[in-house]
Amino acid sequence: MFNKSILALTAAALTTLMIQTPVQARDSASNVRDHRPAVERKIRDHRAPAQVQVQTRDHRVGKQDKVRDHRNGRKNEVVKVARKDCRAGAESLRRSGYRQIKMLDCRGTEYSYVAQKNRALFGARMNAYSGKVKVSYLGPVRKR
Repeated sequence: MFNKSILALTAAALTTLMIQTPVQARDSASNVRDHRPAVERKIRDHRAPAQVQVQTRDHRVGKQDKVRDHRNGRKNEVVKVARKDCRAGAESLRRSGYRQIKMLDCRGTEYSYVAQKNRALFGARMNAYSGKVKVSYLGPVRKR
């Protein structure tokens, strides 16, 4: 009996809420604000504008009393750039899959190498300062 009375009260409360909800929604719908900005239409005139007199500056030396020197004071500064090691290029080639690497020239600004990969012969050059390696195909490996 107690359970039946609780169920009846719950059902009555739910029906009351269901009846009131559409009324509240209908009342609030009449007070809806439109937050969109007011539409302003501007008409653009794409014709060429009227000619306006433009004042030009004269940057010649005669008009100005002094000439500016924009060079900085450290123009004779010497910057020493470290060279990469010749073996670093050979290791880079080895990590890329080349085998039987021979260092041909390890002097100057570019180091040169010869290496094999997949039965082909490749020539490589590495910039001594930046470490950038360029590889070129030379041909198939000769059989002995």
